[in-house]
Amino acid sequence: MILYNPRFIKLKHANNMIIDNILKEWSSALDFFELKKYGLIFRKGGIHEKNFKLEDSYFGIFKTFEHESKETIKDKYHYLLKDLDTKYEGFFDLEYVCKITKSYEIDEIRALDLIDDLHPWKKEYLIDRFNFRQKTSLFAYILEINKLKIPKKVDYDPEKAKGCKSWFNLSSPVNTFATVQISDKMNENRVLRAFKDF
Repeated sequence: MILYNPRFIKLKHANNMIIDNILKEWSSALDFFELKKYGLIFRKGGIHEKNFKLEDSYFGIFKTFEHESKETIKDKYHYLLKDLDTKYEGFFDLEYVCKITKSYEIDEIRALDLIDDLHPWKKEYLIDRFNFRQKTSLFAYILEINKLKIPKKVDYDPEKAKGCKSWFNLSSPVNTFATVQISDKMNENRVLRAFKDF
C-alpha cells in the first residue's frame, strides 16, 4: 500500500543526520502519520521510565506491534493494524528519521477533546495514559518526519530495547542519506492551530 504521494513531499539530503537514539512507536501510528502528512505522539514514560526523555536532535524510529489493537486504535483506523509480533533480533531496517519540533502539556482530560481528530488513538487509551502516574504530566509532541528513500540496516542490543521503554540506542551511530520529508506544512499548521489554546 502506498501511503504517501510524491506531489506533497519534498526531497532532501540528510547526510548530516547522525542517528544514535531510537524511539519505539506503533506501526499503525507511523502509517497514520504518512497518510496525514504530520507526526503527533503522546508520551509520559513507560513502566521502566520515570519520565519521557525529550530528545532535541534527530532520532530513528523502531516500529512496534505489542500494544496496538482494536481496543486502543479508533475503529476507522483498524485497517492499519497488522497481525504481527515485534521481533527484537538485534537488527532492523531503519526507515524513519524524526525530530521533535513542538511539545504541549496535557494538563486536563478535556483538552484531549480538542485534538481528538488529529490522531489514531481511542480517547479511552489516552485517558489511561493521562491517569498513569498522575504526578507526571502527559505531553503531546509534534514531529518532523523524514523517510529514508532506501532503508538502512542497523544493529542494536535486544536486551536494551525490550520492555516498556520509549528509547534505546544503536550499537553504533549511523549516517542517513537522502530522505523524503513526510511532514507537510499545511497539515502541520492545522495541528498547530488545534494546540493554540494549550
